[in-house]
Amino acid sequence: MKSWLQFAALVLTGTWLAGGVAIAQRTTANIYGIVKDSSGAGVPRITVTLVNELTGTEQQVTTNDLGEFSATFLAVGRYTITVRAPGFKTFVQTGLELTAGQQIRYPVTLEVGNIAEKIEVTAEAPLLQNASVQITENITPQQIRELPQARRDFTQLLTLQTGMVRNTTEYVQINGLAGVGITVTVDGVDAGGDSESSSLSAFQGANIINVLSQEAIQEVNVAKGVVSAEVGRAFSGNINLISKGGTNELHGSLFENLQNDILNARNALLAPTAVKPPIRFNQFGGSIGGPVVRDKAFYFFTYEGYRQSNFAIVTAQMPTPEFKNQAIAAVPAYRDILGLFQNPSEPYAPGAASGLFRGASADEAHDNHFVFRGDYNLRSSDRLFGRYTRGRPFRNQPNALPTNRQSYTYAADFASLSWVHSAQTWTSEARGGVNYTDAQRLNKAYAAGVPGLNVQGANFSVGAEFLTLTGHTYSIEEVVSKAAGRHTIKFGGAYFVQAPGRFDEEIPVFTYPNPAAFLANQPSQVQFTFGVPRFHGKTWNTALFVQDDFKLRPNLIVNLGARYEYYSVFRDKEGSLLNAGNPSNAFANPPRYRPAGSFYNADKNNILPRVGFAWSPGKSGRNVVRSGFGMTVAPFNLRNFYTLAAYDPKVIFRYRFTGADITRLNLRYPVTNAQMLPVVRNENVPRAFEIFFEDNPNPYTVQWTFDIQRQITPTLVFQTGYVGNKGLKIHQSHTFNLPDRVTGIRPVPSVLESNLRDSSDFSVYHAWQTSLKKRMSHDLAFNVNYTWSRNMALSQGDYWGGNDPEVQDETNYRADYGPITQNRTHSMTLDAVYEAPFDRWLKAGSVLKHVAGGWQLAGILGVANGAWLNVLQPSTFLQSRPDYNGANPYVNGPNRYLYLNRGAFTLIPTGPSGAPIRPGNLGKNALRGPGFWNLDLSVSKNFLFRERYGLKFRADVFNATNSVRLGNPILQVNNALFGQITSVASARSMQMALRFTF
Repeated sequence: MKSWLQFAALVLTGTWLAGGVAIAQRTTANIYGIVKDSSGAGVPRITVTLVNELTGTEQQVTTNDLGEFSATFLAVGRYTITVRAPGFKTFVQTGLELTAGQQIRYPVTLEVGNIAEKIEVTAEAPLLQNASVQITENITPQQIRELPQARRDFTQLLTLQTGMVRNTTEYVQINGLAGVGITVTVDGVDAGGDSESSSLSAFQGANIINVLSQEAIQEVNVAKGVVSAEVGRAFSGNINLISKGGTNELHGSLFENLQNDILNARNALLAPTAVKPPIRFNQFGGSIGGPVVRDKAFYFFTYEGYRQSNFAIVTAQMPTPEFKNQAIAAVPAYRDILGLFQNPSEPYAPGAASGLFRGASADEAHDNHFVFRGDYNLRSSDRLFGRYTRGRPFRNQPNALPTNRQSYTYAADFASLSWVHSAQTWTSEARGGVNYTDAQRLNKAYAAGVPGLNVQGANFSVGAEFLTLTGHTYSIEEVVSKAAGRHTIKFGGAYFVQAPGRFDEEIPVFTYPNPAAFLANQPSQVQFTFGVPRFHGKTWNTALFVQDDFKLRPNLIVNLGARYEYYSVFRDKEGSLLNAGNPSNAFANPPRYRPAGSFYNADKNNILPRVGFAWSPGKSGRNVVRSGFGMTVAPFNLRNFYTLAAYDPKVIFRYRFTGADITRLNLRYPVTNAQMLPVVRNENVPRAFEIFFEDNPNPYTVQWTFDIQRQITPTLVFQTGYVGNKGLKIHQSHTFNLPDRVTGIRPVPSVLESNLRDSSDFSVYHAWQTSLKKRMSHDLAFNVNYTWSRNMALSQGDYWGGNDPEVQDETNYRADYGPITQNRTHSMTLDAVYEAPFDRWLKAGSVLKHVAGGWQLAGILGVANGAWLNVLQPSTFLQSRPDYNGANPYVNGPNRYLYLNRGAFTLIPTGPSGAPIRPGNLGKNALRGPGFWNLDLSVSKNFLFRERYGLKFRADVFNATNSVRLGNPILQVNNALFGQITSVASARSMQMALRFTF
């Protein structure tokens, strides 16, 4: 099997180097057409010509014996279609707009006559998706250009679609599936900002310009649900950006974007006497594109930069001055670490150990971002384009501890090349890309050289880390499409390599169960993170697929596809990855480790069927019924492997000491990593382990859909349908060898409580999704999207290491089956663009028209349930929850910031281990947070000079109603501020922009 896979990879590589190149369907469009005469009979063996009106690119296809034709791999753009046949008038249709991933049926009826005569019609962009079960949602150029977006970030528009929830700056959930399960591509080539997993942003959202500058984006497409067999490496869906290219006309832009606190309202939680935090944000840049040789070679260049010098409101609990003095008197070694904390700014009770701090902290950022694209039409049958993207973002994040601000330094260089070759009955596409990223993250307190702490009950803590993440990816992919009678068959393959590297080290953290234990320097847990030695890893995958779009009848297309994906075992060059593979190997004396380079078993069973149909009942062609079934598989999230890198078998990533071990080793604050190293190397000290279960398969999904589309008018389409899926074998974190809750004794005393990642998580999603979309007509365009959904999982249904919390009870996983945090049962969005016809209403003349004309309004309205709330009882057992005693958990009173009732929950007594003596009866995510609604508006005025020069002044208003949108309450039941809401979303803010185009 291994040799066969290597041979397949070699063939793909050789094909690429030899020049058989292509891009997949997700970057281009397909037309399935039929040419008939007036009697309805097919017209065979005639030529259909499609010409891109902007670049002059031409593609010719020939109808078969039934009069049918397939035009595949059509680049995004506006087309003229010409059909010539002896004895018939020439048919010419202009202005047919095609978008990426689009598959449409296209009937042509010829009239008897002289071929020199023409029938000319002007096309409307197709609204119905009537040739494929795959749901492809488009963010159109108009939406990108006109809708309000803070800091010109297109990713804010992704959640305007059904089934989409943004759960972090890096990821978005699609149809309830893992956020990390997306693939992010530009022109079909990998463009994820993180070398360990595909993401929308740089590592942990350190940048503002995500993926591409808005100036360089033509459109954005999201493939979700039952996708074509061409789409791979996508657990939940593919987000693909189409970059702008040059045309036969010289065109370009210059812009300036501004935010300033003078334009903004006050934060609702800011004290009346407090000064608004200063905001200084400037975003600027431009683009230019045009022909090098008309109809032959084109270029497009974009630059965008920003400079930010803001202050943000931050909140955190801080030790009171009295408690600091008391603690330093008891343990003088606390002086340095407590010196990092500010004093509370809010009133606190006499004798309190902590109080709330609310204030302003600096938030600085800058970037210089470049995109260059070149297109070259080698001949009418071959087109080539390449793209290079470069970014250098930096960010220094706000923090309630100014002595522990976190800074990010990031570098990204992406390059890609694509080639399309077309013939009369077949077309091939190929693409390849290379990405390089380098990220560094540093907490300021890391340099202080003192251990951190976490005081439960008082709820103040500090930790620090230094991390570097450097890596590269490269990929090649090829697709061939062949028209054979009523079949359009596509087949191809891909080869993808990820090679991330890391270095990581953290300061120790001493955890105390309450303030009294802190004063006595009696920790309940001491964590030493020795971190990750510098290592360089690598994994590769290959994929093969076949897809048959079968025109069973003129109004019925059946999609039949299958895909196979293989992912190699992750390896590192240094041989520092250590994996016992399962707990029994860890318990052995001496421990048994998997062989280097084979620390888990590769999954060879990833065969993925994908079937569906698109049926247009009736003669009008205005209705489409679609249904399908398909499977997708995910690559492993490589972030889950870095904790396996160890300096040696005794010095692994992390040690957590509790109970008797703390006493025996006399672990009292402060102890540094350097001081602890010789201790953990001692054979008498219990070992710790990081284990990736050796038989973990790749996570996969089973998805099924049924939906109906109805074109109500030429510019209005309605869609409604059911979407269901199940995510299986999803990786989840667990702790094994936990101490007994009552006695505090571990089952195997020679082994510390350690981490295990297995495939025990799963998710289930049911949704009804409805949309109404209107293309621009009568000065108005709008989209309404509504989703009802139910999304359940054991953990979060996500295999990203930052979103897979452990279960409360490691002996009863199923007890944690419940709603995932980000699921909103009800979610609705409305976006609209209105071109106000003031000049027509006033019947303005040429002078007044410059004043009354060119006004435009746009807006986005979002309404949704609140997020689920998981009430916790912090302890040495992660995710411990209290008992629910039956009282009303919500507070109904005049204070809207007091949300949860502490009296509804009862703390479980703790044992010697520092853990509750039993699990609490409160379920996971049992409560709902505050609901959400928001209105963003945009007002703009366009000035046109000499028909080709434009100037637009625009004002965007976010949270236009200045509504107080409550954050989630504090959920740690032993926190003095439990149930209180200490944060709100941003108050009304404004963004001013000026843009010149030619």
